[in-house]
Amino acid sequence: MRITTRQKIVIYILSLLVLLLFIGPILWFILLAFREPGDTYRLPPKIFFEPTFESFDVTFFNPGNNARQLVNSFIVSTGTTLLSLPFSLAAAYALSRFSMRGKRFIMNWYISLLMAPPIVFIIPYFILMTRIGWAGSYQAMIVVLQTITIPFSVWLLKSFMDDVPIDLEEAALVDGASHAQAFFSITLPLALPGIIVTAMFAFVFSWNNVIFPLILSKQQTATLPVGTISFFASTGVYWNQIAATAVVAMLPPMLIFLALGRYVVRGLTFGAVKG
Repeated sequence: MRITTRQKIVIYILSLLVLLLFIGPILWFILLAFREPGDTYRLPPKIFFEPTFESFDVTFFNPGNNARQLVNSFIVSTGTTLLSLPFSLAAAYALSRFSMRGKRFIMNWYISLLMAPPIVFIIPYFILMTRIGWAGSYQAMIVVLQTITIPFSVWLLKSFMDDVPIDLEEAALVDGASHAQAFFSITLPLALPGIIVTAMFAFVFSWNNVIFPLILSKQQTATLPVGTISFFASTGVYWNQIAATAVVAMLPPMLIFLALGRYVVRGLTFGAVKG
């Protein structure tokens, strides 16, 4: 059936309304970061205004300490990603290539860790990190965040490994290559888009996580999501500062996905959506 011009116009208008429904609150929150604090509760809302960077200056430079928390977020997220990838890659390769008993149970156990709310792990983790003297340190958050990143990474990487033909590895073994040589020379380069996608998601999951850093960090090691919560004070809620911090917190994951977006598309078509 051919769509008429009038029907196309109606479809475009409906699509725009749906887009505004989802994008509108996000856009309003971003604009809130550039408003004067006095305009936050103005009724009716002030649509046109002169942008100001006062909220960013207060939260990150004078006198705020969110700049330090931004650096802490990079340290924790990068460390978590770099630590989880080798373990996840090895586990995914073993589950994909070798026959073993309980493989389905292992995969279900990994997914159960993702389904459980992180709050259930925080008390034993806090006790453990306090006993070994890691409470409040970067390594405590990096290690504990493996609870989230490794199960997800194993599931994702196994799908990529399954899509790499095993015949290529067998041909390399026949030619005299070892299992390690076949893995690093054939499987790893072919699965590189999936590895990059997995690293991106692991970084974002670590970056956005707030419950583990909230309990396991101290003032010097707190991450940016924890700093956002600090603006919910007993004297009131500082929405402009919250919005400014949230805008800065959104930028690194957004820039990463924009820069490596082609790997996301290639990775999804490579098999990342398989169960």
